[in-house]
Amino acid sequence: MTPRRKETNLDGGQSVRFYKIVALSFLFLTIALLAVIVFMSSKRATITVITKPDPVEVNSTLEINNKDEGGNGQIVTTEVSLQKTFKPESTKEEVSVAIGFVTLHNEKDFAQPLVATTRLLSPDGILFRLKSRVTVPAQGAIDAEVYADEEGKKSEIGPTKFTIPGLREDTQEFIYATSEQSMKGGVRTYGVLTSADLKKAEEELVEELKNKGIEDLLEINPGLEGVFSVVQHEVKTDVGTDEEIEEFDLSGSATVVGVFYDKDEVLSIAKKGLEKRVVGDIEKVSPCDSEPTVTLGDYDLDNKMAVLNIFYAGLVELDPESKQLQKMLFFGKTKDEVRRYLLSLDHVQGVEIKFNPAWMLSVPHVAEHVNVVVKKVE
Repeated sequence: MTPRRKETNLDGGQSVRFYKIVALSFLFLTIALLAVIVFMSSKRATITVITKPDPVEVNSTLEINNKDEGGNGQIVTTEVSLQKTFKPESTKEEVSVAIGFVTLHNEKDFAQPLVATTRLLSPDGILFRLKSRVTVPAQGAIDAEVYADEEGKKSEIGPTKFTIPGLREDTQEFIYATSEQSMKGGVRTYGVLTSADLKKAEEELVEELKNKGIEDLLEINPGLEGVFSVVQHEVKTDVGTDEEIEEFDLSGSATVVGVFYDKDEVLSIAKKGLEKRVVGDIEKVSPCDSEPTVTLGDYDLDNKMAVLNIFYAGLVELDPESKQLQKMLFFGKTKDEVRRYLLSLDHVQGVEIKFNPAWMLSVPHVAEHVNVVVKKVE
């Protein structure tokens, strides 16, 4: 019997090991590549730009010519007059005697005469006296004037019941007095006209003359925008300073001019003035109010010409859509580089930068992974 020889295929074993190594290497490379892809896709940066608007003001002018002469507006005048009563603000006080009226009651069956100066005593001990002699009818009543026994404000008492100390004690219950109104005059206050009172009253009257003129002019030109001014005025009074008076009258007359204009034209001029305050495309401007403020400047009534002063206020701020904030400008930059660049721009007050993951060193180069936020603070 011939023994068989065992053979070993060394080349086949090496091939298997080689392919295993290749397969594992490919797997590791795939995992590594996948990890890189996942890492790159997870890199994100959020850049918050904190801005603060700056106020701007523009002053413009517009010359108005009368439309009747081919101009762009209407210049008209009206005459108005008024009379008004005023009270002086400066006052003085003078201590005096409070006075008033009482009703004397008599529940007895006989009439009761009372002489002038008969005493009437309130529950609080305030003494009044009858001004004149009266006779209170039996089972009846009568009104009489009284005055306080002492000067001063303490005698200005309210409605109350009085006893009559001069009568016998058993009679006081049936013959007495009552008051329905407060006593007045313990301290007399009167006005003293001063030059300041006259000046203030004149200013108030002129303002009312102007308002009356505006009403008249608006009735003539309904629906139009206009500005108004008092061209001339005259105020008269028949009292002098330092006089003791409760009130005084002022009469006055004035000429009021009204300049009516095209509202759209004024707004266009104001907006153009604001837009000129913008520096390049990095800024944008917005008005603070919907309408500009218009006042009357110089005017020539003879030639029907006037100049309007136009004031418009707005806010200039960083435009979030400007080229200086495009995402590609930040690609590959570190936090310090981004911060230095942004803080060099006008209106930027602060910068906040967040990287994800936190240990990232620079801004990703993929636009979708970069978020630029503009946050405005007042």
